[in-house]
Amino acid sequence: MEDETEAGPSRPTRRTALRDESARNVQKRRRRDEEEETEASSNEGSVSQPSTIAEKAAQKLTAEELERKVKDVVRLALFSELRKQPLKREDVTKKVLHEHSKTFQVVFEKAQELLVDIFGMSLAELPLKEKKAGGSRKPTSSTKYVLKNILSQDYRKVGIISWEKNNEEESMGLLTVILSLIHVNGKLLSDEQLAHYFRRLCLIDNDKFDLEKVLSTFVKQGYLNKQKVSRSDQSQNPEKESLEYSWGPRAKVEMPEENLIEFIRALFGQSAPPDLDKQIERSSGI
Repeated sequence: MEDETEAGPSRPTRRTALRDESARNVQKRRRRDEEEETEASSNEGSVSQPSTIAEKAAQKLTAEELERKVKDVVRLALFSELRKQPLKREDVTKKVLHEHSKTFQVVFEKAQELLVDIFGMSLAELPLKEKKAGGSRKPTSSTKYVLKNILSQDYRKVGIISWEKNNEEESMGLLTVILSLIHVNGKLLSDEQLAHYFRRLCLIDNDKFDLEKVLSTFVKQGYLNKQKVSRSDQSQNPEKESLEYSWGPRAKVEMPEENLIEFIRALFGQSAPPDLDKQIERSSGI
């Protein structure tokens, strides 16, 4: 009996300890559930939790301020495109965002949505210029953007936008010819070769046509890259400086190579050789 009496109290003590531990676990789970519910309720009405620096910075702006800055970026992008100048990130931060420069990514993405929905265009980042080997470390982004038409070809065929007043069709037609010539000459063409082609087109001797001015305009707009090269010459000048032209960053964004091949094929018409595509590929170095 003594053993049972002494052993008796130990069993209720263990049960009490287990009940206490279970109660503590229940309380912990309850507190955790309450914290999760509180956090979830605080997030109601928001699109997403701010997870980036840009999103956190954007929360400091009112809805009206954010909308105004988005529209200002769209307006700046359209104005830059009208002048055929790339939209620079620094222009957005200095002219639109000012002290709210950390909101760039949020504002930029919302401006993209607006451009796509209303204008059928999107901002595409210009590729970086290729540098020779051994140069300084190449940056990862150009931070320069141009508007790219993303409308389907069906909508482009309709006369939605007229370019007659500023001779845009004439200028772009000439640019397409120049880019085609560069493409089928190993993607690099000297100024003398270009002049030769334009003499054959009976344009070089036209008083109204200034090839140098045309090329300079396309370089300024980013459609062409121009670089100076030295070449051997049998004339009195053993080292004569020459210019070479290649596709510029804007051309690479706005004019896919497959579209250019279609343009060249259309020029040949029914007289196009059956292996024209392969000839173009060989000529361009693909």
